[in-house]
Amino acid sequence: MRIIILSTFAIAAVFGCTRAPGEGGIATVTGNVELEQRIVITNPANAIVVPAADEDVFITYGNRVGPDDRVKTNFDGEFAFYGLRPGAYTVYVYSEDTLPPFNNAPDIAIVREFEIEADDESIDLGSIRIYKDI
Repeated sequence: MRIIILSTFAIAAVFGCTRAPGEGGIATVTGNVELEQRIVITNPANAIVVPAADEDVFITYGNRVGPDDRVKTNFDGEFAFYGLRPGAYTVYVYSEDTLPPFNNAPDIAIVREFEIEADDESIDLGSIRIYKDI
């Protein structure tokens, strides 16, 4: 009887535990954030694009609601999240909204969704551009 109970628990432990997205793996996600500075936020004329240093970059694991981790970009606007497991992720940064005709609009999120498929995968999200008025 004891062997049957232990076997049941072993089978449940192996097949019942699916690994969710998040920390604990060896995958890496990298990218960089560019800052487009505009004299008038709704007008791209004479805009200047520079690396977005010291900007917050957030990551959400799977379909969770809030951010699970946050890093800051380096002096070149680069960021990285290390030690991730396979699964779906969302990375986002905040930017001024370029559409409203007034400057006191709330910031919006610039979002990149991706999926890690292999344990040792390295994903490069490329450039994410945010906007601010000068």
